[in-house]
Amino acid sequence: MLTRLGTRESSEEGPLSQYEVAPPAGSLLAQQVLVVKQKLKLIELRNEYAVLDQSGRQIGAVQQASQSPLAFLARVFTSWDVTLPITLHILGPGAVPELVVHKPWFTWRCQVARPDGRPLGQITKQIRLGKARFTLLDPGGAQLGEVRAHNWRAKDFSVLDGVGQPIARVTKKWAGLRELFTDADTYVVEVSPSAVDPLRSLAVATCLVIDVVMKQKDYDN
Repeated sequence: MLTRLGTRESSEEGPLSQYEVAPPAGSLLAQQVLVVKQKLKLIELRNEYAVLDQSGRQIGAVQQASQSPLAFLARVFTSWDVTLPITLHILGPGAVPELVVHKPWFTWRCQVARPDGRPLGQITKQIRLGKARFTLLDPGGAQLGEVRAHNWRAKDFSVLDGVGQPIARVTKKWAGLRELFTDADTYVVEVSPSAVDPLRSLAVATCLVIDVVMKQKDYDN
């Protein structure tokens, strides 16, 4: 499925070479295809997702950490979802924590870290007209790559490395009529086998950032 997400054949050392760490075998991050399905709820008070492999078998989950009473009330009684703080824990097989995604109050910037707190980088939505874009940054603020929407509807995204080569793809799948009445979304994340950290982890986290920052709701297919 990743015929266009090949490896770079150049032998030159790239700007990301110091990060070239492969994910542990058997981890969620080692998968080339992930299906991230938001749990179906008529009233969404907490973000929860199931993570499936390409055969449809659940191999992980995403759970939201406890939110403050103020954030809870704002979510219930207002439409301020994109301004609220949120922390999501990505769990792999056996409910082992693999990544943490955190968005502070009133920002389009999300921080991605290991469960032990080691930062991997940030995903920041660009303020611009036209097709949606996100910037991928390392912990020091240097740009690692970019996420680009394919069209104005922002349903399909390419994740590019620092030299503009595609290393992942994120596709939002329309859930049919039920999406008219709920916030349930499904994302397919395809990652090149050559992708390494921190870009690999940032690519996996991208679908969650798109969901919490853009709060997309589609009413047609």
